[in-house]
Amino acid sequence: MKKIVLAILICTSLGTVAQETLITDRPDQTESPNAVGVGELQIESGLLFQRSQLSPQISEQRSVYPTNLFRIGLAKKLELRIVNEVVSYKIVNNATGEEVLSVSGTENLQLGFKYQISESDSRTIIGVMAHAILPTGSEGISNELSGIFSRINISHDLDDKRNISANFGYNNYEYSFDDGVQSSSDGEFSYTLVYGRGLTNKLGVYIESFGEYVEFEDWSNNMDAGMTYLINNNIQLDYSFGWGLNNVMNYHSVGISIRLQ
Repeated sequence: MKKIVLAILICTSLGTVAQETLITDRPDQTESPNAVGVGELQIESGLLFQRSQLSPQISEQRSVYPTNLFRIGLAKKLELRIVNEVVSYKIVNNATGEEVLSVSGTENLQLGFKYQISESDSRTIIGVMAHAILPTGSEGISNELSGIFSRINISHDLDDKRNISANFGYNNYEYSFDDGVQSSSDGEFSYTLVYGRGLTNKLGVYIESFGEYVEFEDWSNNMDAGMTYLINNNIQLDYSFGWGLNNVMNYHSVGISIRLQ
């Protein structure tokens, strides 16, 4: 019973888990510290619809269809990660509702790894992960620069049904290698903090705070909430929604995670 309940607690590393338990990195912003099993392929995919206000006059509508994360178990506690997204951006005049710009295509490809430091039967689990972002995206979407996305992932089991998890990381999306490694950005510090609870053997819910310290000058703080539904040990459905705290932003997302053993 404990293993089943923990499997559907928010896609984070929900406490004590076994190798056969499905643990996903979606739908929240917090990445689990758990790596997938050796030889396993886990596909985590979904649709996302987001609106952000860039200025009092201009808003951005971002649709992702789909957002794909492929997780491949290379060795014990080590996984390869591939992120590929197809997106559409629309820039809209808030006053008139007129569409100023519209572009669709692929985002930059991300290749990375996750290493699980702690044992899976520990009450507190720690992991590390990093992605290299490659300038492979479509014209008008890619910034034509490389980047890095890195995090320390921590999860703590409060009891059989409740868990808290957190991520702390550094991201920089503006590396150039033309004249040696250089960046026009200081990057950003990122954080997530999530609380999850299992309601039934299959249904779990969460609430989360997340944000970035952009250029180490300004905070962008947000929250989201959602639920997961475990169809069986290898398939999970999810729904989430988010909103800005000190910025105008909201999104809705639905998704599915499938494990192939």
